[in-house]
Amino acid sequence: MRVTLLLILAAVAVFFYTFLSGSPGFVLDTYGFSGKNFVANPYVMLTSIFLHASLQHLLANVLVWLFAGGAVESEVGALRMLAIFLLGAFMGNIFSLVFYGPDIVGVGASAGIFALLGAGMLLRPLDLSFYPLVIPIPLAMLGLGYALYNVYGFVANLEPNVSYVGHFGGLFVGLFYGFSKKGVAEGMKIIFITLAVMLLIPLLWLVAKAYFGL
Repeated sequence: MRVTLLLILAAVAVFFYTFLSGSPGFVLDTYGFSGKNFVANPYVMLTSIFLHASLQHLLANVLVWLFAGGAVESEVGALRMLAIFLLGAFMGNIFSLVFYGPDIVGVGASAGIFALLGAGMLLRPLDLSFYPLVIPIPLAMLGLGYALYNVYGFVANLEPNVSYVGHFGGLFVGLFYGFSKKGVAEGMKIIFITLAVMLLIPLLWLVAKAYFGL
């Protein structure tokens, strides 16, 4: 997972540079992605990926990035993992153009990470992640949980500053790759089994609580 770690270290380094520069707002507004910035400077398609608006934003991405990126890199190799990540991030930016005005600036690696989650949940569904829980959970459950939460967040408009639409763009890239490698039938089987388990766990907890007073 060497390249995954290098990508994460790059994002961390850029974050500290941004906030130690003395003018983080200028850096984010200049090198973040927006329709207006892209027309003027196409390189913002890339630079925006490694910018993060806050430490919480960075840490939330890094923790998922580590497990999803490591799993995909182990399965398909560093170059393919990098391609999935970048294509997912680029697609996220493109999706955002449809829903947001040309002056709205977006930053972060989230769309690329969603691409890794989409691919990872199909290619390495049983790989364990220790995020966001203390106990490990399978990557398939993490990926599907994030996807469902993203749908809910988009419909309910939970956080207006979060580009749920951009996340969808990345997720579609990752799922497309995962289905192309696993096959549609096998991929859907993984998704349905994971969803069934996710629904069964709280039901079993309620039953145990009712009968054993847990």
